Amino acid sequence: MNTILEPLLTPDQVQLTDADRRAAISKLESAVRQAALTPSQATDRQAQVLAARTRGELRNIMSGVANAAPPRGLTVALQAFTGVWLVACVVQFVVWLALAVLGHFDGPWWLWSDLGLGAIVAILWWTNESYHRKNDVLVAP
Repeated sequence: MNTILEPLLTPDQVQLTDADRRAAISKLESAVRQAALTPSQATDRQAQVLAARTRGELRNIMSGVANAAPPRGLTVALQAFTGVWLVACVVQFVVWLALAVLGHFDGPWWLWSDLGLGAIVAILWWTNESYHRKNDVLVAP
């Protein structure tokens, strides 16, 4: 279960994969082509990317390169909504279970709010992950 929740609760602590590193290096090369970085800056950052271990470290390395890493606010929102979602799921399930034990069994009413919050968490996660999957950066003209 920890491997499922880790990208949601601590997205900056997720270990970098080879695909993450390749995408980051690709973004640095794209930034050089678009004159957002000099070749020497990109080379220095590429060495740092290869040494980085987590996505949080990668965020620091990619700072200053537009659209290369998820904004800090996005990861904070992902963590906050995930925490709220998990607490809501557990509390509502426990209340529903207690009511069922006491003879007031209704359908799983708690699913509606949990699915709604879960959809928000899914959208935030997908957006956060998209920064790690794209291979180029978009620089405003």
